[in-house]
Amino acid sequence: MTAKGDHSDIFEAARLGDVRAVQDHLGAGADMSAVDPYGFTALHSAAIGADATPVAQNLAVLDLLVRAGSSLEQRSGDGRTALFLAAEFASSTDAVQLLLNAGAQADIATDNGLHVLDNARAPAVAQLLSRVTGRPVPRQATPEPDPVRMQARQWHAASARIAAVFETLTGAGVVALQNIGSSQEDGFAECARAYRSHGGAAAGLHGFCYYTRQDTKRAKRTGRLPLAFWGAPEGAPGDMKRVGELVVGAFRDHGFDVDWNGSGDTRPLADLRAS
Repeated sequence: MTAKGDHSDIFEAARLGDVRAVQDHLGAGADMSAVDPYGFTALHSAAIGADATPVAQNLAVLDLLVRAGSSLEQRSGDGRTALFLAAEFASSTDAVQLLLNAGAQADIATDNGLHVLDNARAPAVAQLLSRVTGRPVPRQATPEPDPVRMQARQWHAASARIAAVFETLTGAGVVALQNIGSSQEDGFAECARAYRSHGGAAAGLHGFCYYTRQDTKRAKRTGRLPLAFWGAPEGAPGDMKRVGELVVGAFRDHGFDVDWNGSGDTRPLADLRAS
């Protein structure tokens, strides 16, 4: 059991849907307003975990954290609430509905003005939030084409093409890492370490780009690969836009179709189905 005031693992336990570990942390007096290095509370982490953990476990952890007094409206470093993250990561409405039932605000946007409806992953989530907020479902939140599960040989060929893009990005001063970490937090942390070890902005690096093992699973299932990136030196909107354009431009130069709205708050989606 974690000592009172030590919150170092509650974020991971919440993201993984580890109900017993979260209960132990709460019993030890974990502070629900504490944040990890990226500005996420345990409730934020649980919302992110809606993508990768069994629904029942994810809902149990969310419920525990809400009942323990987690702030529903506390914002991460880039202005996302737990509900915003649940809408972004969840493939069903369950986590979003739980947070709505707990009183979370639905009509929300990030510090850069990206509305929760613009970033909702699943069409059912977008439709739920549209009903609650009275806003129309944006075009980018309409259903994606039917998923086309990639065969092993198709993924192998796509991986080789992606590796060529990442080599180009590396040559352009962007730290580019493939298939790292099991979550966005893991991938970000690994890229941040690599960025610093290579000298960071002082060495002329523009930022970093990556995709995680979770993203790989999604790509194999749907034929579309979500890309994550960060812009140096501070991750400000201008930094993010500049590096996002570098990343998307490199993929398009290598023949990929990429869906991106130009915002640093939105992950580009590279279509791997085209030859």
